[in-house]
Amino acid sequence: MLTLFLALPLMGQSLLVERAESTVVINRDNLVRAKAEALKDAKGQAIMQAVARYLAYNSMVSLDPLLQNHFFENPDDYIESIRVISERNTEDLSEFTINIETRIFQSRIISAFRKLGLPSLDERVPFRDFYLIYNAENEFRQNEYLTKILEQLDTRLKPYRIRTKNILVKKNFLPLKAGMQARLNLLKSNHQEQTDKNSLPLLELKSSKIADGNDPQQHKLKTELIFWSPENSLTDSPTIIASATDLMPYSSEQIDSIIPQLLDRLILNWTPVIKKALTFNAGREIKVKIKFIGLNGPHEEQMLVKTLFQNNPRWKNLRLETISSSFVTYSSLYLGDKDKMLKEFVLPHDSQFQISEIKWENNYLVVNVTWHELIASLEPYFTLDEVNDIGEETEENNLPIPEFQVPLSPFKQTYRLPLTSTVYDNIRHRGDSTLFMIKADKDNESYEEKNLIKITWNRLGPTHLRPKLTIYDHNRKRVKGYLLKRKKHFSFQYLLPEGNDAFYLKISDEIGFLEGVAGSYQSFRYFLTVN
Repeated sequence: MLTLFLALPLMGQSLLVERAESTVVINRDNLVRAKAEALKDAKGQAIMQAVARYLAYNSMVSLDPLLQNHFFENPDDYIESIRVISERNTEDLSEFTINIETRIFQSRIISAFRKLGLPSLDERVPFRDFYLIYNAENEFRQNEYLTKILEQLDTRLKPYRIRTKNILVKKNFLPLKAGMQARLNLLKSNHQEQTDKNSLPLLELKSSKIADGNDPQQHKLKTELIFWSPENSLTDSPTIIASATDLMPYSSEQIDSIIPQLLDRLILNWTPVIKKALTFNAGREIKVKIKFIGLNGPHEEQMLVKTLFQNNPRWKNLRLETISSSFVTYSSLYLGDKDKMLKEFVLPHDSQFQISEIKWENNYLVVNVTWHELIASLEPYFTLDEVNDIGEETEENNLPIPEFQVPLSPFKQTYRLPLTSTVYDNIRHRGDSTLFMIKADKDNESYEEKNLIKITWNRLGPTHLRPKLTIYDHNRKRVKGYLLKRKKHFSFQYLLPEGNDAFYLKISDEIGFLEGVAGSYQSFRYFLTVN
């Protein structure tokens, strides 16, 4: 038995591929400036398309100012590489159009979501309940204003999975200096059950109007979102108060336009408040040791860890502790109640795993797992703009024309590679890999004819990576590996053991994932032929 203590990198550098097009007006015949503006806009569009993979449409709409500010305005923070597909301008030089393809770091998108306190679509985060005190001057407690601002606030809180129980300050405006106890008293007067500081988390939305001394028709309409916590004494610190102020004429006829503007300004500043509230609401940290039984190898283990833990923020500091021939163990911190922990192991309906049993045993949460292999099909090969140079290299080196290609997807599967065929693939970064399943030809009667497989690998173009080929048997146990280093062409034969009709071949980099490593030629393309 080998015991290890290491941090498991849950986020690899999967790349999202997005295309975008932008057309801008050419002002004063300044084509250079138009190109720069079009490129910036196209990059921003590509990033927003990537963000839309992880948020519902309604969330994209309700949080648009926040998302524009963090993603659209800063696209270079998330883009790994850009390829210009086409660019053109009208004959009269009135408009310029650019079409680009971008490769975007999935991990950086998810990391930005974490910093904003936003769960993505596939994160299994339930709605959290908060008390919300609406504390406003009399003018803003009228039904028309009250209903609209609470409805629109609720819409903007839904993407955070926050659900509020609203409490209205019906009489006098409650000043900030009255403190937490005044808020607790308000809760007690609205609810019969015992209410104390443990009834928190508590949010407060304040609305007030400040007259403009220079023009009595102009007012500063101020809206604040406050998080009250027993761990904090309330001050004007931006970590517990978000504030939005705008100068605009106010009248009841303008409510429909005023409220969205105020709340859109508020969400640009409220991230510290939301994150503090969500952290407080998460629950106490529980140390957990988990033992998984029934995993055949590292591939299944990594898939299970990603499925259960990667998109679930209630698990923190997941660490691999023990590897043995029959089980692996992890330690982690769980944010929540212990009696709800077993519900975290409900797998998606399309999962490759089934959990046959889960129980507590000798301070371990023991999980018995069954793996079900799902094999994906390759796509027919077709020439893309990015591989126009392949034709020249294919002719120069007398390489076969591929029949198949690996689908362009951020989440690769295991692909069936038929005999007497060639596949094209692109290992897009150091942490990327592709796994093929190859089955023997049952039509051949001779054992050696049926089970002797010839494999030919040809790299296309330059690379700074060090390609590696690894063979696994039908149970995913490693058989042999080949370090190709700087070789461009490599062939070998593999004889399947008697009784086996399939094996697996993985193409990867020799080193694998290294955080922060990027640059030119940190990828490689290749043809793989099996006969």
